[in-house]
Amino acid sequence: MGEGRMRKVLVVGATGLLGGAIVRALAGRAEVILAARTGVPQTVDITDRASLESLFARVGAVDDIVCTAGMVRFVPWANVTDEDWTQGLAHKLMGQVNLVRVGAPFVRDGGSITLTSGVLAQRPMPGSSIVSTVNAAVEGFVRAAAIEIGRGVRVNAVSPGWVAETMQRMGMDPSPGIPAAEVAERFVRLIESEINGCVIIAAKGV
Repeated sequence: MGEGRMRKVLVVGATGLLGGAIVRALAGRAEVILAARTGVPQTVDITDRASLESLFARVGAVDDIVCTAGMVRFVPWANVTDEDWTQGLAHKLMGQVNLVRVGAPFVRDGGSITLTSGVLAQRPMPGSSIVSTVNAAVEGFVRAAAIEIGRGVRVNAVSPGWVAETMQRMGMDPSPGIPAAEVAERFVRLIESEINGCVIIAAKGV
């Protein structure tokens, strides 16, 4: 990641499938700080602003933030409840939005923030009304935040398709999916590049 000081990268959602793959991809290339709801020293709940503020008070300045955290439900249209919508908006959308709002002042000039959306924003399927809406909103937020934060801080997103390991765990044929390690490389590319305000799709054949 260039000459001199190693970059300090905060990975939020580090215990998940994609988060773990990103941590492995950054090994030896950056000083990585692992954050998640449980299972790591730096615990955080992205739906709780006070928890986010506490995280950055502990961690301090970073060069880059990566977020793969945020839950949202697949629910058939006829069964979707107000609570389902509230959960998805609070977690994957506002959780990531508030991570940027709280975390941006701690990102060093010229650093980066990379969020996670998903290809269902462009390619919806039955049951994905909440997921598709939230992912599209995350992408709109990224494009706007990228031109507002300033100080050379870049804001981007990776939009994964089906991840092969997830498909395998669900008893599906993983061949149409993309391995988590390949998705992780898209995140690393955004950290190391000068790209700003972009959404990079990580899906088979893309």
